[in-house]
Amino acid sequence: MASHAASTTSAMNSEGHNSSEEKNPLTQESSENGNNHISVPDGGYGWFVVVAYFFYNFSQWGANAGYAVYLARYLETNRFSGGGKLDYAAIGGLAFGTGLFFGPFITWLVNLTSAQFVIFIGLLLQCASLLLAAFSTKLWELYLTQGVMISFGLAFICIPSMTLVPQWFRRKRNIAMGIGAAGSGLGGIIFNLGMEKVMDEKSVKWALITQCIICTALNVFSLALTRTRIREIREQSGTKPSYRLFDKQVLTSCGYWLIVMYVSCTTLGYVVLLYSMSAFTVSLGYSQHEGSIVSCMISVGALFGRPFMGYFADIFGPVTVSIAAHSIVAIFSLAMWIPCRNFATALIFSLIVGLFMGTIWSLMAPIVTRVVGLPKMSVSLGMVWIYLSACGIVAPVIGLELRTSNATSGNDYVRTAIFTGVMYFGSVLALWLLRGLLVARDEVAIVAQTGFDDGELHLKVSPREWATGLFKFYKLPRKV
Repeated sequence: MASHAASTTSAMNSEGHNSSEEKNPLTQESSENGNNHISVPDGGYGWFVVVAYFFYNFSQWGANAGYAVYLARYLETNRFSGGGKLDYAAIGGLAFGTGLFFGPFITWLVNLTSAQFVIFIGLLLQCASLLLAAFSTKLWELYLTQGVMISFGLAFICIPSMTLVPQWFRRKRNIAMGIGAAGSGLGGIIFNLGMEKVMDEKSVKWALITQCIICTALNVFSLALTRTRIREIREQSGTKPSYRLFDKQVLTSCGYWLIVMYVSCTTLGYVVLLYSMSAFTVSLGYSQHEGSIVSCMISVGALFGRPFMGYFADIFGPVTVSIAAHSIVAIFSLAMWIPCRNFATALIFSLIVGLFMGTIWSLMAPIVTRVVGLPKMSVSLGMVWIYLSACGIVAPVIGLELRTSNATSGNDYVRTAIFTGVMYFGSVLALWLLRGLLVARDEVAIVAQTGFDDGELHLKVSPREWATGLFKFYKLPRKV
């Protein structure tokens, strides 16, 4: 092929200078697009979509991060008769993952209708669940409202919104996703500290009503800004509208199952760490307020860390940056959380892990797109949500059960810290294997002149090529 290309170039030069000039613009355009047939604006109205995604994350994952404040208040006031730590941990797990379990159905509904329609349903569900939770008087009502119902509102908004930004960006995809994902960090700060203040001044009921007003207003604003490029992507890729819940080609690819392993391990570690820091601080002898401050520092880290992770991902690649970020979380969970004995250390630890632990929310969609392409991004994410959901539901209970009374070490959360560190190391292993696969596949793709946004699942690599890709770090054909 190389000799053929050389002879072709020689022939073009012999035919004349004008012929060479005619070919160069096409070659340059092909290089800039990375051989992708699907064109992506890389900006323009896409930045308004980033703003919408920012506020979706603010009102969904930010609000979800604030559940620790309600958890502490429910335990303190014994508002619901018969409710214990296990009940409230279970409600937190249900709020995180129940709706996400129906990811394939929600994705199918998006393809059948539109992202805006599904987000509007989620907006109504979240508003209704918060209002009903505010007036709940029995434990089973709290399970249904602040557990199950609010989770469906989150899922109907979160799942479609995560697919929006990749449609508008290619070279700046990771930084755009990072900026949008930072909304959950700001939301976590506001809902952790703000709702605690409302509870102190008024009550839990008014905190839920206030949260309902804030979230609904921001969701309506974001919905007005939301636009998709599904029609253009389908036209340029030559694919017809697909209403499948599952995709056989994706399910039979190694890359997909490595993504599942990465997402599952990350979610288990992330949720356990997120929901444990407030209670861990209290276990050291500090107040509930100081516990909420420590928990809030995770959101502070997320606010600043996720855009920076996106920026570096555009330079080095999303998989490579995720490996580095998750390695840091794993190391600090084992080296800093286990010996932690005071408020200052807990504060610094939360800030550091907050910078890196939520990288999944900004880089998961770019990684999935990198593996399966834009046409199959939605259905692939829909299938991934099932595993994320299952792990998110059980993680709070796991974190609670791992806690022990350890008078010798002075840290009741040693097993919790070990579990978190091991889970993040597991995600690093999955990402390392995925990186090796992508590096090997990129070598094949360059020869085949295909583009990753168009989809490269049809390209195959041998085990030897995969093994070689695991240890290749320089002169890569593409960023991974």
